[in-house]
Amino acid sequence: MFNPTVSRSFVIPVLNFSPHSLYNIHTLLNDLAGVQGEVICIFNSQEVFEALRAHPRIDKFAYNNLNPGVSRSWNQGLQLAEGKVVYVLNADLHIGPKAIEELEHYVLTLPRAVIVGPQGSWLDYPTLKVLRYFQKGEFNEPVCTHDVSGFCFAIHHERFVASKLSFDNRFSPFFMEEWDIGLQAVQANLACWTVPVVDFDHVWGISGLPADTQIEYFGRSVFRSAVHAENQRKFVDKWFGKPVGTDPVQDSTLR
Repeated sequence: MFNPTVSRSFVIPVLNFSPHSLYNIHTLLNDLAGVQGEVICIFNSQEVFEALRAHPRIDKFAYNNLNPGVSRSWNQGLQLAEGKVVYVLNADLHIGPKAIEELEHYVLTLPRAVIVGPQGSWLDYPTLKVLRYFQKGEFNEPVCTHDVSGFCFAIHHERFVASKLSFDNRFSPFFMEEWDIGLQAVQANLACWTVPVVDFDHVWGISGLPADTQIEYFGRSVFRSAVHAENQRKFVDKWFGKPVGTDPVQDSTLR
């Protein structure tokens, strides 16, 4: 699974050319041009596949003729990854080399770290609310959080695999997969950390769009609001009433 010659794997799901943002897969591949590590693209539309399949910075790819959603795309990328650290990046992310180095340092050195990212949350599960969101430039020390935002994070690959963690496909196409993997980590006696990394820029995509926004998922159109409500229900059904382990907000040993 792990290749000693591959220190890093960058997993990038790509659905389109990010019309909502100044950044897209082209600019992200340019960011990674001089960075060590394999680049793995999960192409979720024929348009991007045909345009980028021969790009010199892409080392591996998978092509889905229909959009399978976030969780499936992340899992596909992890199946192809051989690096010690796996970075999962949105195609609309701009990232600098300092951020990559810092994320790697934190995921390899913080206590029980399995996933680290530059933004994340403390959550109130009974009400399905965010208690506090840790955002770029607003904190100065690593914080153990319930989740890490999915647009940019790094995985300790060996710990992730050894603990049999996996992104739950039931939360496809999007929403609640971050909360779910956070609870999986806690049950495995591992931790998610939000870390003070600032060498990046990102504009929210589907998470920041109106409730009536539609997206193509496995060949059918789904509404953002309907997906969010349904995945909240699935999350409650899966986790409520079951022991979820240590609450990182209360566990001072993780701070």
